[in-house]
Amino acid sequence: MSAPLSPLIHLVDDDEGVRTSLAMLIATVGLRVQAWAEPQAFLDGFDRDSIGAVVLDVRMPGVGGIAVLEQLVAQGVDQPVIMLTGHGTVDL
Repeated sequence: MSAPLSPLIHLVDDDEGVRTSLAMLIATVGLRVQAWAEPQAFLDGFDRDSIGAVVLDVRMPGVGGIAVLEQLVAQGVDQPVIMLTGHGTVDL
């Protein structure tokens, strides 16, 4: 009998350095990571039935993290979503 897979963390960030470092950090606690550089590619390839969470960068070229979050909510996705930004403001 094989061991169950760990939860899958979808990491969506246009910055390669952020993706690489966060993927390594997340993996240290035994979670699987799928890193995405393009928000639309993530939306197209996202398995809504998987167990895990989504980490989104707020600011990305084209489709930003807030727009991705809105699409996930509209589709009824109930996985936890963590928003990251290097450009935060009080209003945001």
